[in-house]
Amino acid sequence: MNNSTSVSSARPWTGSSNNKRRRIFDWLSHPELESITSFQRFILDIDWNTSPLGPINAWPAQLRQMVLLVIQDPSPAVIYWGDEATIVYNEAYTELIGQKHPALQGQDPRTGFAEIWIHFEKLLTEQRETAETVVEANAFLLLYRHGFLEETYFSWKFVPIIGSEGWVVGSHATVVEVTREVIGDRRLRHVHALSREVSLSRTIKELWARLIRGIKDAEKDIPIALLYSIADSATTSSLAPSKPEASTVTGSPSPSICVLEGAVGIPTGNELAPQVIDVELSDSCLGIALKEAQLEMGPVVVPVKERTQKQFKLLEWRGFGVPSTHLGVFPIITNDSNSLLAFLVVGLNPRRPFDEDYRSFLVSLTQQVTTPQLSAVILREEVERRQSLARQEALDRDRLSRELSEAETKFAKFANRAPIGLAVLSPDGFAQSANELWRELTQLQVSSMRVSWNDVLAEGELEPVNAGWEKMLTEKQPVTVQTRIKRPWKAPEPDPEGNVWADTYIMLSMYPDFDGNGEVTSVMSCVTDIRQWSENLLRRKMLQAIELKEQTERHIDLTSHEMRNPLSALVGCADEILASLNEVRRNLKGQDATRAEKTLNLIDEAMEAADTIIYCAMHQKRIIDDILTLSRLDSNLLRISPEPSQPLVLVRGVLKMFEAELKRAAIVLDFVEEDSLTGLAVEWVLLDSSRVLQVLINLMTNAIKFTRTESEERRIVIRMGASMVKPSETNPIKVQYVTKSNASPDQTMRVEWGTGEVLYLCITVQDTGRGLDEGEIKNLFHLFTQASPKTYQTYGGSGLGLFISRQLVEMQGGEIGVAAKKGHGSTFQFYVKTRRAPAGNQADLPILLREDALREACAVETSGLNGKMSSMQAEASVLPASDKAPAVYHILVVEDNLVNQKVVMKQLCKAGHIVNVANHGAEALEFIKKSEFCKHTDSGLAQKLNVVLMDLEMPVMDGITAVKKISQLQAEGTIVRHLPVIAVTANARKDQISLSLDAGMDDVITKPYRLTDMLEHIDTLLFKEPVRRGSK
Repeated sequence: MNNSTSVSSARPWTGSSNNKRRRIFDWLSHPELESITSFQRFILDIDWNTSPLGPINAWPAQLRQMVLLVIQDPSPAVIYWGDEATIVYNEAYTELIGQKHPALQGQDPRTGFAEIWIHFEKLLTEQRETAETVVEANAFLLLYRHGFLEETYFSWKFVPIIGSEGWVVGSHATVVEVTREVIGDRRLRHVHALSREVSLSRTIKELWARLIRGIKDAEKDIPIALLYSIADSATTSSLAPSKPEASTVTGSPSPSICVLEGAVGIPTGNELAPQVIDVELSDSCLGIALKEAQLEMGPVVVPVKERTQKQFKLLEWRGFGVPSTHLGVFPIITNDSNSLLAFLVVGLNPRRPFDEDYRSFLVSLTQQVTTPQLSAVILREEVERRQSLARQEALDRDRLSRELSEAETKFAKFANRAPIGLAVLSPDGFAQSANELWRELTQLQVSSMRVSWNDVLAEGELEPVNAGWEKMLTEKQPVTVQTRIKRPWKAPEPDPEGNVWADTYIMLSMYPDFDGNGEVTSVMSCVTDIRQWSENLLRRKMLQAIELKEQTERHIDLTSHEMRNPLSALVGCADEILASLNEVRRNLKGQDATRAEKTLNLIDEAMEAADTIIYCAMHQKRIIDDILTLSRLDSNLLRISPEPSQPLVLVRGVLKMFEAELKRAAIVLDFVEEDSLTGLAVEWVLLDSSRVLQVLINLMTNAIKFTRTESEERRIVIRMGASMVKPSETNPIKVQYVTKSNASPDQTMRVEWGTGEVLYLCITVQDTGRGLDEGEIKNLFHLFTQASPKTYQTYGGSGLGLFISRQLVEMQGGEIGVAAKKGHGSTFQFYVKTRRAPAGNQADLPILLREDALREACAVETSGLNGKMSSMQAEASVLPASDKAPAVYHILVVEDNLVNQKVVMKQLCKAGHIVNVANHGAEALEFIKKSEFCKHTDSGLAQKLNVVLMDLEMPVMDGITAVKKISQLQAEGTIVRHLPVIAVTANARKDQISLSLDAGMDDVITKPYRLTDMLEHIDTLLFKEPVRRGSK
């Protein structure tokens, strides 16, 4: 976008001698110049109307001149202009600010430089007052420019710009980054200090101690450090007597056993710094890193595992006070013999990248240990140690020769007593030796040394065993075969067919042994008598567990269905009462005033009673929903299902549902979209929108409940923001977050969450209600617990909402908490973990954000009993209000519950529609075949039909089967055009709703519902462009 204008009327300057026209370089005034650079074009294309500076053609001459000056400067330079300190920088400056460019250009730096602006705001404020130039060298800044807070150092000069009015109108700054120089000097000092320290060593033990002492001052570059030496056999035997593999026969050093010599930043005895670690066996983050460095014989850097990250958070960190995200392992290797002496493990500086400078610094530290003068100390001890080991080796050989015969005798006894068959076979299958059980199971005769497997194995088992033997010999790998032998075995309980006798199952394992050339010399054979019935029992138990889970899920669904169905009839009857009374009210107009007034009073009382019925029914529905949600949580049946969503669209949609209630309660609602949403470009993310909105609706409902009774200011403020780190780590408003429980594990680590960039969405609900004291805050977020006993008496509720909200938030990798003070309102805040996602399908949003469900959830407890509705409000709540709808709909109601069937039919008929009923899906199909939707129907006798309201749980044929049959008939051409079908169900689980839509339903409404909700669904569906069933 070009906001500049050319100055065509200005006379060019002419020389006195040759009168030639001078070249124009003012690209701000002449954007058409061919000499404009790409960066100058970038500045011209900025939408300056959105900047505090305004369009370029409105800039003062001094600003234009300064911009031309700065852009031509090859060194990093910047202008801060006006009271807003609007920033304009040159191309060289972009190298200093990283990913903040290009969004920062021409904008308010208070947002772009939020993490460091407090420093510059003070500087610029003082300069406006003093007009003095400010020079500063090697200034430290924690700058967010490459995806993390980075330790940086800069030198700068700020020169005031004095305007024509005589005061300071801006500042011109030249900046030089000196990060590498400052940190390099610091690291060089650490290297020299370590060199002085270790040069005083006289023994290896003293060398390790002085190495640890020499790096203690390097708090920023080495926040934590561990020093592990390679243990010799004597050390290993004393430290790890329970691990015979840790020592060796010869007494030579064991490269797999490492001994801790010292630590920095980790207290003694901490599990993060084990005294002894076996590199070959350890699966810890530290053990894996040591093994990799041992194989590489050079430095390695590994990320910190999640389990170790949790342990790191418990430490008091040196340096910048935050845990390291990577570990560096640096082997200490002698220069002369290239022998591995030790490992230096370093937690890397989380505020600096691990670059070549950082690597060279740490390598230099380890090299101080292997200088020539120190190598002499190491060599002297190595010679003494090897002489000692040689003497020990001779003693060990004598001892082992004596123990060998004893070991053979003991092994022979062990083999005969072992509960498994053991044998040593030759490559051609002869038994060289075998214990008694192996002979018994294979029927090997004492006089024979070869097994007749054809006589031993059950029918059909010889071929798999021979194939396993050949595979073992060919591939030279151990092989295990499960087979049957001809040995009758009686099971302790019959199988499903009633049989108790069966063949004996054995596990035949074969392990080859090799000579020096890699050829098989013998085979160790193990035969285990396995109990197949126990496997079957385990399988049955597994199937029973799966069946129990399915039964639990069916029980919850059935409970939901049986609880919601009567409520649907109850709400329908109350709506019908209200409709009838409204009709009587209209009929009384114009009659005798006194008589009519008495009748109207009676009608008002009856309408208030009907309104109370609806309120109580909807209140009961919410309690039922909470209890069912709690049951799913207890049964581990509730899953978080991420889908691409637009958080702002979702939240705005929910808040719109509260407009009427807020207006009745005279409460002002403010929705604040924090700058972080724009700064992080939050558009589409992966989250379970229904579960996030469930928490927001609960908090919003509570806020209305506690604010509507306040006589002073009634206001609710909703804030939404995003961050790259957990909001609980920054916590500017001092929210008391609830300690996470183990009952709701984080589900955001599953594969369906993808690998997008992690973001944290934070929503805050602030009200001006009565607030909470410390005692009441402690009672929140617990099961069946409210702030105080008076809460229920005054405001109602079950004590489930906040507990369920806590579980749902924690399942989404977040936390929830409150900041409140008695008499000053409350602030509830929660955040969830999300990942960036590609743009989703806008057509899918109605599935996630169904208006009728939100209306029920957000309005049920805040309306009704707190005040009588006016007659117009009552009338509007029970009568359809669509001016788009035709005068009459032809509706087929498919419902097996006769009470609900009758209530719905009467409501729809009273609203002016023509209704037919069917008791199940089969009857519905028969009716449809006689309707105008089928091509074989006589047009004169065809039943008219606009829409089908289909229950799901029905005898004979359920709703899902029926709608699939309708889709099939449409595909075959029997049904000539799309027939709209709305599922009406008491099962409100999200996966059940998705199942209905996938089966071919056009829409879903859950019981109980208001007639107005149903008619809105019908209106919306019938006025949409028809879609082809099955394309969903």
